Amino acid sequence: MKYAKLAILLPLSLSLCLSLPALAAGSNCSNKDIACVSGGIGSTEREELQQQAGQYTLWLRTAATKSGAYLANIKVIVRDEKSKAVLMNVTLDGPWLFLGLPEGRYEIEAQYHDKAKRSDQIVKKVTEIKKGSQRQMMMYFEASNVGELHYQPAQ
Repeated sequence: MKYAKLAILLPLSLSLCLSLPALAAGSNCSNKDIACVSGGIGSTEREELQQQAGQYTLWLRTAATKSGAYLANIKVIVRDEKSKAVLMNVTLDGPWLFLGLPEGRYEIEAQYHDKAKRSDQIVKKVTEIKKGSQRQMMMYFEASNVGELHYQPAQ
């Protein structure tokens, strides 16, 4: 009897899984006013995110200064440049952040915590989003032990 139930439930669950749409790459970090997606861990996810890039007005990437290695877990704060009102506060799931900002001037603040040095670094930049345009921004941090290989032969 229990095998009969399994024989019925297995094909049903498989057909349900196959009928569901694939999940979009990255994680949705949108709030009520700003569309946002964060991610970019691995080449496959970066390729999928790149296909979505045209929907967003600001493309932000984070990396280590010396090695160029991508960094994740960066806290990003987006402020209106004039009023300094915080429009978004998000921690990145990967090195890429795509934002759908309306026309205007914005201060972008990124905060990186270097666990090895037990220190915080803050980088601030200002950008202007014009109607129908897209902007790209790189944020670099002095990250210790990122992108370095430490090979020690077996003894």
